[in-house]
Amino acid sequence: MARPASNLTLGVGAALRTGAARAPGQISRDDSPQGMLVRLAGAYPGYPKETRTRLSGILRALIQNDEDVSGTVSDYLAIVNPGHTVEFTGSRKAVKAARVELDLLARTLYPEGGGVDGLINNQVMELLASPASSLEWIPNADRSGLSGVAVVAAEHVVIGRDPDTGERTFHQVGVALQPIRLDPATYLYAPLVTMGGDPHGVPMFLSALRALDRKDRLIQNTDRVIDLMRQIALVGVELPMPTPQDFGLPSADDPRYADYKREYAEQAADMILGLAPQGLFVGPQGTKFTINNVTHSLAGLDDVMQENNRRAWSGLGTTPFLRGHMDSTTEALAKVVYPMIEARATNIQATLARQLEFGLNLHLRLRGIPAVAYVRFQQAESAFKQAEAEAYLTKMKGHEIGKKVLGKAYARRVADDLDLSDDEDQHAPPWAGGWGDGGEETAPASPASPAPPGAEAEQVRLTLAYRPRARRYIHAPHRAPPDPGGFSLP
Repeated sequence: MARPASNLTLGVGAALRTGAARAPGQISRDDSPQGMLVRLAGAYPGYPKETRTRLSGILRALIQNDEDVSGTVSDYLAIVNPGHTVEFTGSRKAVKAARVELDLLARTLYPEGGGVDGLINNQVMELLASPASSLEWIPNADRSGLSGVAVVAAEHVVIGRDPDTGERTFHQVGVALQPIRLDPATYLYAPLVTMGGDPHGVPMFLSALRALDRKDRLIQNTDRVIDLMRQIALVGVELPMPTPQDFGLPSADDPRYADYKREYAEQAADMILGLAPQGLFVGPQGTKFTINNVTHSLAGLDDVMQENNRRAWSGLGTTPFLRGHMDSTTEALAKVVYPMIEARATNIQATLARQLEFGLNLHLRLRGIPAVAYVRFQQAESAFKQAEAEAYLTKMKGHEIGKKVLGKAYARRVADDLDLSDDEDQHAPPWAGGWGDGGEETAPASPASPAPPGAEAEQVRLTLAYRPRARRYIHAPHRAPPDPGGFSLP
């Protein structure tokens, strides 16, 4: 028999088993516009009898009540969001105005969740449990800028196409009688990964549901065995049998004697069994007890649990040593596996950067500021600094050899590796000449020469780093990676 729907938030096991019995993904034939949109959205191929809304709800519940899921989310929050920078390009006047607007926006954006940093953390969890990062950026009443941002649950968004224009349409369902159409000018639906022709996306933690369901059942069965080991025992009882005279009978031939003995034995058994669950055995005076505890074995349980944990961790995108299992993890293996976690985090960062850039650039356009914003996430503190420094040293020595062999023709390769743009010739060493011209010599401008016409429209770049504690952006000049020592590029 299926469990009641109110138990869905208690664990993945109850939720999935209830879903299997009730088949909520079999959408009823609703001819309303909302029903038609829901049918168009469909379900995940791996869970054809479930709905996207239901599965995302289960994943959000697991983030709160499952230790592996919650721990993995905490790891991703630390790796994905160690900090970010916002880079503006445009004229000096536009960049200066953009910085002022960014400071004002950072103080008012998403106050209910901790500002910009809280919004990023919220969207990290959304990508883990729901199909996409889904935000609607809210303009002021006079369209002079943004007044805030609203998180729209991605599993409630149905994507289609306008039959007249062929453009993508986004409708929010399940919150009103009629679907709410979201304007792409202020709304962005950014999935982490899509499959086939379905644009809705897939939650990152979706593949872990089966293993987490099995984990829930294994834990319940293990607890049941432990309780049986504590309570069950074989008890031998020898009762002293009363004589006929004890019952007030003349002899054993009295027909009432057998009935009295049976009644006596039943009362003694009730007395003994009444306190047996507490481990206390009490009987009539003269009762002899022989107790033999039943021994159970949990041999093999560790192997079953570890195999299922491996499946759960694979679905969650985490590794054993991040979950505290260090018995078979070496530093060499960690150096190989941990970059895979960082690569997943980089994919999440790219999606979040796209979402934030959409909102920031929308605000700049509404304010009439001709500048473009780019968001770049910083890299989390590495546990393998020495190994990475040695690898960086080797790479830079390779650049030094390339410079000796190819000369100025190698300058473009060094600039690309150090993420230096064409207009940053001031960072170029003497042997390179300039980054943007492939190493050709350029005549330096005379300091005494007057500024050319249109100098105010010169394109500049300003990088600002976000400080979560201050909830504001500070100047972060672009610098090349530090020289680890031992060589130089003259």
